Amino acid sequence: MGIKEHHALSMWTGAIFSATFLSAAVMAPIWGVFADKYGQRANLIRAGIGMGLITFSMAFAHTPFMLLILRFVVGFFSGFITVSFSYLSRITPKQNIGEALGTLQTGNIAGGIIGPLIGGFLSDLFGFRMVFSITGICILLTLIPVIFLLEKDPVVKQTKENHGSYKQVLTNPVLISLFAATFLVQVSIQGTNSMMTIFVKTLVGNVGNLAFLSGLASSLTGIATIIGAPYIGKLGDKLGQAKILPVVMLLSGLLALPQIWTKNIYELYLWRFLQGLFIGGMWPAIQSLIHKRSPKMVQGRAFGVTASSRFLGNLSGPIVGGYISGALATNYVFLFSGVVLIIGSFFVRWRVKPEERSTSTT
Repeated sequence: MGIKEHHALSMWTGAIFSATFLSAAVMAPIWGVFADKYGQRANLIRAGIGMGLITFSMAFAHTPFMLLILRFVVGFFSGFITVSFSYLSRITPKQNIGEALGTLQTGNIAGGIIGPLIGGFLSDLFGFRMVFSITGICILLTLIPVIFLLEKDPVVKQTKENHGSYKQVLTNPVLISLFAATFLVQVSIQGTNSMMTIFVKTLVGNVGNLAFLSGLASSLTGIATIIGAPYIGKLGDKLGQAKILPVVMLLSGLLALPQIWTKNIYELYLWRFLQGLFIGGMWPAIQSLIHKRSPKMVQGRAFGVTASSRFLGNLSGPIVGGYISGALATNYVFLFSGVVLIIGSFFVRWRVKPEERSTSTT
């Protein structure tokens, strides 16, 4: 778009990338009210139409400011992934929620791994603008199975006697603790992910395939997440998600700490893979607990606040990671990530008590 000065390019790139998270965090609670009235299936359709059309429009942006505005606007309609978790938790039998959400998490992570590869391939062939067009069309195509294959999820009818409000969500101490856990998890993950290329450069130097080597570090974590998430979700269904969540957070935090002293790229790959086995279990456990601990008439609102917490974590993580990297050293980002997850694990263990489990065999 004509910007060549390095500092200006970095500033515009950061602002454009973050704009979506900011507007999405503001709108998510509003879409939560929408979901309580009309269901999460309708919420999926809403997100798909808005995200698809606006992403397609980004192909026609000719200035950074225009792209910034479109990225900000698309945030008003985003949340397809979070809504998918909420929809699945509503229609899945209670005893299988963890396993189902863990499996859905594998799709989310797999898309995060494959998407950049496809985007890079298409941009090499057709240019960046065509990538926005194809992505927008693909998002719109997701509406076909949503509309024709998904059943409408049950909605509690809002009456004077049975009326949901955000007060029921924001005064619930367990839900507040889970929202805080969501924020801490995302800050921790995004803080390290955003600095991965810079850290890999300190290990291998200024090599020609730096982007590939740093991308592989993130991909290995994603692959491990795909492996671990369904099993941890299933284990949570058996033992209780409130018991599993603090353990998974603690192990993820402990496995982040050795990365501080990593001296070569292969050590980093090993630790990133081992940590990824547990990272994938945190998000399904949190979602499952939010579903179980929130009244049915405000579950949409609860997942809306969850989405806001997640978006704010996505926004804050790279900012904190960049500050630590600049003020101290890049490897201290792993210290920050590990400490946040370890403290978060004790916080969750203290604030979210294990659910009572039925002893009935029927």
